[in-house]
Amino acid sequence: MIRFSIFGIPVEVQPFFWIVSVLMSGGLYSDSRGGLLAAALFVVAAFVSILIHELGHALTGRKLGGGYARIILTAFGGLAFNEGGRFTRQQRFWVVAMGPGAGFGFLIAIIAGLSLVFGAGDVLAYTQLVLFHIEAPFQSDTFLNFLQEKPYIHLFIRHLLWINFWWGVINLLPVLPLDGGRITELFVRPQKLVYQIGMAAGAAMGFYAFFALGSIYTAGLFGFLAWQNYKAIQENSWQ
Repeated sequence: MIRFSIFGIPVEVQPFFWIVSVLMSGGLYSDSRGGLLAAALFVVAAFVSILIHELGHALTGRKLGGGYARIILTAFGGLAFNEGGRFTRQQRFWVVAMGPGAGFGFLIAIIAGLSLVFGAGDVLAYTQLVLFHIEAPFQSDTFLNFLQEKPYIHLFIRHLLWINFWWGVINLLPVLPLDGGRITELFVRPQKLVYQIGMAAGAAMGFYAFFALGSIYTAGLFGFLAWQNYKAIQENSWQ
């Protein structure tokens, strides 16, 4: 268990966070020093990105509703709490939305920083290649040479771009307990419908991840979330 504070907010990193991150990195299947280093870079990128995401929740909650803010990083991401805080529905929306918002902001900051050094055209071309596999011509070889000469920095940048964009997008799907599900819960009634939406969206994402993306981890995660939403429907009674 690792504990520290940032901006006055206590952070607890549970062992399962590291275990799941290592499994996702593919580090257990690597038998070379380079492979282990690449896995370590993924774990660091995930840690930094998820921490920034949870800080978005916690800092916004502390600003809008007060309470005792704390963060836990656990197996499938993180949790931010503002215990004792009082929020209106609009404030709750901003508390939830500023988690992925912080991640997208971090993504923009990375792109802007690289653009200042290497030029916006080349960095944007590289970003769309990493995120969408769309090729575009580079205006010079400066950025490409940098990436080739610094392969581990290149890999770390790729991880940061990918995590902060795609994980942020996926997290906004209307599936409880993801942030998209929590936003849906603020505006959709009755509660049973929220779980029905979550069950359908989770199942759809699970099938897409398995058959289109070939990602067993993502398929398993969303299959589990769909099952959780289904169980919530069964265990609660609504008129």
